Amino acid sequence: MESKNVFASPNYAGHVQTIIENQPHLGGNIKFGDPYTSCPTVWDYLLSRFGTQSVLDIGSGTGNASDFFYRKGVKVIAIDGLQENIDKSIYPTVLHDLTVAPVRCKVDLVYCQEVVEHIEEKYLDNILKSLCCGKIIVMTHALPGQEGYHHVNLQPPQYWIDHLQNLGCYVLAEDTNRIRLLAERDGAIYMKETGLVFANYGQY
Repeated sequence: MESKNVFASPNYAGHVQTIIENQPHLGGNIKFGDPYTSCPTVWDYLLSRFGTQSVLDIGSGTGNASDFFYRKGVKVIAIDGLQENIDKSIYPTVLHDLTVAPVRCKVDLVYCQEVVEHIEEKYLDNILKSLCCGKIIVMTHALPGQEGYHHVNLQPPQYWIDHLQNLGCYVLAEDTNRIRLLAERDGAIYMKETGLVFANYGQY
C-alpha cells in the first residue's frame, strides 16, 4: 500500500492549536475542529459499506466525527486524552489517555484519525489493542519526515499493516483506495494520503 511522503501545505489561518507543554502527546488538535480531518463523504461510505451500528472514535477531539455518526443513528463511544477537549466537545466524550492503558470494548468500527503519530512507540501495544476493538478499523498515520506537532512515531504504511496483520487484521486494499479518493473530494488531506481500512478477522 504505497503512500507519497508529500502533503499539500495546509492553511490553518484563523485556527488556534492546543499546546500542552507537560503532556505534548495530548495536544496539537485544532480548536473548533480540523478542516483537513473532516471527511463526511468517507464517513457515509463507512456506514453504508459495512452496515456500521457502533463506532469507537479514538482521539475524537472536538467531537465532529462522533457527532456525525451519532446523528446517523449509530451508537458512538468517543474518547480523548485532553480534558479541554472533553469540556468543549460537541459530543459527550470519555477522558482516556492511551499512554496509560488501552481501550477495551467491542464495536463495529474503530475510527482513529491523526492520533497514532503523536504517541511514542513504547505505547504501541496500547494503540494496537485499542484499534482491535473494532471489526473494521479505519486509521491514518504520519509518514517519515512529515512535519507536525509532537510527531514522535512516523512510519511508512507497511509498519501499521504488519503490526495489525500480526493481530489478525488485514488491510482491505479496494476500500482503502476508495476512502482515499472520497477524502480527496472532501479536502481531507490526511485521510487522502495515509488512510487505511482493515478487517479484523479476530472479531469474527
